[in-house]
Amino acid sequence: MSSLTKGPMLKRACIVLLGVLYMVESGYADALDNPLFAYKNSMEVDGPESIAEQVQILADIGLDGFDNRELENLAETLAELDKHGLKLYTSYFAVRIDPGEVPYNPGLAGALPLLKDHGTILWCNTHSKQFKPSDPAGDALAVPIFQEVADMAAPYGVKVAPYPHINLWVETPEDTLRLAEKVDRPNFGTSFNLYHWKVLGDRQRPIEEVAKALTPEMYVMSINGDEGPHDIGPLEAEDIDEYYTVLKAFLDQGYKGPVGLQSYLIPGDPRQNLGQSYSVWKQLQERFRNAPAAP
Repeated sequence: MSSLTKGPMLKRACIVLLGVLYMVESGYADALDNPLFAYKNSMEVDGPESIAEQVQILADIGLDGFDNRELENLAETLAELDKHGLKLYTSYFAVRIDPGEVPYNPGLAGALPLLKDHGTILWCNTHSKQFKPSDPAGDALAVPIFQEVADMAAPYGVKVAPYPHINLWVETPEDTLRLAEKVDRPNFGTSFNLYHWKVLGDRQRPIEEVAKALTPEMYVMSINGDEGPHDIGPLEAEDIDEYYTVLKAFLDQGYKGPVGLQSYLIPGDPRQNLGQSYSVWKQLQERFRNAPAAP
């Protein structure tokens, strides 16, 4: 076994063991206490332009935090979230791996001090024109870029994870795992997006297999309803079985990290859309509380 794989494999084994011990001791009592945050795009169709108003909506509903795009308006966003005791869980962050491209936002170095000790994750949508989605031939270019970003972020307590997105170079949950193993940095991990996993179609692996593989190094995941544009919408009570199955797969592996509400191009008042999703989330929490203890 190479030194490159020993570190990640040992870390995964330890985290899996801790997760199993947790579930044996507690069953599902209070299991779904993961933080729930809204994507920034939940406000980008019919929401208010003011960041203060956007954050106020999140606080009024009871959500735990927010997302950000490309570090825009970062200082203002952090200040408004701090006022309400909320957290900036993620920043959607573009990475380009092709030679000759600017690999990532050059403002990152200046932004990282603002993010110090906020626990924010740079969630990297990763692009290539040279390589097809999921092509591991791009790893030789991508890994050094991700190592550089992770090393820059580490002193500030910022984590980094690739964002699996259909038709982008990082397309599947398994792509995020492959990169996490190769990047081999303690602040670089995996992630999961429900919508982009579902649209993989026959390339989709069973959710239990995905969760088992990803969870030991997973930093963030998202869920969504499918009654909306592009089959993305607020959470729906009639689809609660699907959400429960997906979340249970990760909780069974010990996942305790944040869950984002995917909200791309959803029209209408974000108070209503996010409020509906939060209501379904509370129903999910109740269902987990009433579930039998793990064997």
